[in-house]
Amino acid sequence: MHISCLSWRAIPAFLVALLIPALLKPAAADDTQTGASAKPKVAVFPLAGDMSDDAREKCGFALRKKLDRDGAYEPIAGPDMKDLVADVDPPIGYDTPVETVRKLGVGVDATVLIWGELKNAGPGHGSIHGTLRLKVLDLRDKSPKPREVTGNINEPTDLRFVTERVLETLPGVAKFEHPNEEPVHDDELSKSLWAKNPNLVANGDFSDSGAWAALYRSEKYSVKTSDVLPEVDKVNIYRMPAEKPGQGPDNVLAMRLSKECAENNGMACLSEPIKVTPRTRYRISFRYKSDGPSTHVFVKGYTTGKNVAGEKADREVFRTQVSPTGATNGKWETVVCDVNPDNPGFPVETLRVDLYAYLTPGVILWDAVVLKEIGPLQTPAFDKYDGALNHPATKPKN
Repeated sequence: MHISCLSWRAIPAFLVALLIPALLKPAAADDTQTGASAKPKVAVFPLAGDMSDDAREKCGFALRKKLDRDGAYEPIAGPDMKDLVADVDPPIGYDTPVETVRKLGVGVDATVLIWGELKNAGPGHGSIHGTLRLKVLDLRDKSPKPREVTGNINEPTDLRFVTERVLETLPGVAKFEHPNEEPVHDDELSKSLWAKNPNLVANGDFSDSGAWAALYRSEKYSVKTSDVLPEVDKVNIYRMPAEKPGQGPDNVLAMRLSKECAENNGMACLSEPIKVTPRTRYRISFRYKSDGPSTHVFVKGYTTGKNVAGEKADREVFRTQVSPTGATNGKWETVVCDVNPDNPGFPVETLRVDLYAYLTPGVILWDAVVLKEIGPLQTPAFDKYDGALNHPATKPKN
């Protein structure tokens, strides 16, 4: 199984990634209404929550723009939805009764109703940490009941995946695609170099303790080897019994996530720094098996900078993100992704592999984490949607 990846050269402003598919598209349903349409109408209510007004508005805007791009539904314009709820007291929120929302939907002839909240994770978290909780009510169902969707926001692109997961529950909405900056380019040179070059990840087979640091909330610790699976919300290197007769035990990295952990911070394990050869392409491969948690793996690039105290410190200037995947139904899945560490403004000096799990509680196992040089750096090819990543409006200002 091959899973593709996304990347960006520096972390964009909060929620910019959410709007990537829409930034280069002409104004549509959010700006004008151009005559009658036979398409079912979708009402996205202004979101409640303690994130900024701007963040909540952008989330609703993105839902409408994604629907408009798909074409199966007609999203009701944002200003019209604001007018609809202007005099509603208390404001519409995640806990608003279904009947209240249904009555309001009648006023705009809506077939599908979406409402909820966007909340910060709490003190001590960055501006992009939070939770999106939405309810979706499709009045075409025989006995309409709201579907609930909750998603963590730990990175700007997380919000994109959550909103798309909401919309893909609607009949007729095609699965959203995420074109790659750096898909796997498996040419003869990369095949040859992949076969012969050394693995640059220290302890990538988890044969012993060390070389990996577990991160959960304020905890950070070196991962140790054990004959049993980790306790709840802990990580260890697990000596897994043989899966087939005649095989010896296999050491794997194991994480056990509680519901609170999975639906809030999630859990991560970070490799030791890997020195980067300039103008070089890399490839990452790993195996995983999950009875619930989703993967969200990153390869992060760093340059040497200074922290707030003026001390020398690593500064993240690049990352490649492997598209999230969920439970594997008892099977091991293999993921492969190319990495082009580059930033036009800063030299990428080192890389780290970040094994991150979230969303659903349970146990996830990782094995055979490999990163190798496979040839010269490739220039990213932005597609018609994600090309917005390279648009002047979304480039970070240094």
